[in-house]
Amino acid sequence: MANHEVGEVKTGDGIEIVDDIEVVDDLRIVEDFAQDANSIGGLHGSAKGNRNVEKRLAAMARVADLGGERLLDIGCGTGEYTRALATMYDRVDGIEIEQTRLELFQEDTPDNVELQLMSANEMSYDDDTFDTVVMIEVLEHLSDVPSALREVARVLKPHGRLVLTTPSRRWPLEQHGVLFRGKRYKSIFAPGLVWVKPLHRRLSDADAFEPSDLRRLADQSGLVLEGHTFMMPPLDSLAEGHRVHQVTDQAENYIKDVFGQTIVASLKLAN
Repeated sequence: MANHEVGEVKTGDGIEIVDDIEVVDDLRIVEDFAQDANSIGGLHGSAKGNRNVEKRLAAMARVADLGGERLLDIGCGTGEYTRALATMYDRVDGIEIEQTRLELFQEDTPDNVELQLMSANEMSYDDDTFDTVVMIEVLEHLSDVPSALREVARVLKPHGRLVLTTPSRRWPLEQHGVLFRGKRYKSIFAPGLVWVKPLHRRLSDADAFEPSDLRRLADQSGLVLEGHTFMMPPLDSLAEGHRVHQVTDQAENYIKDVFGQTIVASLKLAN
């Protein structure tokens, strides 16, 4: 359910107040982001380092052409990916439902980026606005995925693409921890949980997907799954050039389609 609130918009010229912005009323999502802040790098979303950003963007470029006039980054967080993508587009819009992350991004925003506090389920943009929409580690947190995807389909230009990354159900560990009796535990204590869908839904507040799931959700939303790939953990905690990176990068060529941590997909309009 959404409610009307006053939001801030940051442009290259500063901050202006915008009335009547649709802001998602889903406190669970916002609270979970706050609770996980320490474990994900001080409110820096899924981008724990340059290697993480580079690997995800490289995987996204393998499934769709990036670059054009206008980009929408849904769930832009503190902007690590948005800043990189802003070099490829004339204008970039970023939306986020978590105020603290948005405020951090507002401290250092490229001139061609505009930010709004807004829900993916009720966006204020006109139809046929964006060449590209990206959702990087967002889909798994949405309470109504088809609704959000229908909004994406509405704001995409006819030739546009939705490019997303989200947890793969092939990876054996739940990537957001395990909830049990009100406490969150590390996923290492429940290996294989993500493979048992009914139990996973009870013990996790984030979803995971197979290509078949994305295909079904696309069909419900006026979209078509055009292509996908997988990627393995970037292991940002290790020093740049660590030999473990070399091993995992080589292994990625052989096992990512079987045990990939992240699924990277491109979707286009059905018609």
